[in-house]
Amino acid sequence: MMRRTGSTLIELLLSMSAGSAVMLLAISLVHQTILVAQTSKHRSDHNRTLDQLAQCFRRDVHLANSISPTEGKTITIQCADATEIVYVVNASIVIRERKNGPDGNEFERYILDPSFSVDLRLNQNNQLASLLVHSETGAKERPSKPELVVESSVGRWNSLEGKISVAR
Repeated sequence: MMRRTGSTLIELLLSMSAGSAVMLLAISLVHQTILVAQTSKHRSDHNRTLDQLAQCFRRDVHLANSISPTEGKTITIQCADATEIVYVVNASIVIRERKNGPDGNEFERYILDPSFSVDLRLNQNNQLASLLVHSETGAKERPSKPELVVESSVGRWNSLEGKISVAR
């Protein structure tokens, strides 16, 4: 009798179906990994933008002599060096314009995710400025949760400067 070497058709079909299943699982895993990477990069960029906006707003308010609300979602900050800084909120975009600065006029735009809303507030005597960023949950029965809350005292650094110079 002659002995045959090789594979039968059934063995080939079984090995090909097992290989196809492994390939589908690998493709699914790679796809999920790409989606997670994109989501985390988008969230990281958003958090970086929020952090830059918070730092800039806090610094501007602390250096201010006075702050006044203007029409709509806009506040104007007057600094000691005759610089005027205007924050304008338009949907999920915050525009910061610095006028009459030492380097001329500056213009910055902070673009947030469209599912976020920004609110600028001043207390009654305009001595505390607040920047609130809310995440829209989409559910009407639940209020939007605050993503970022920045509260700053107007002229804080100016008042500290006077105390430091007296102490010397």
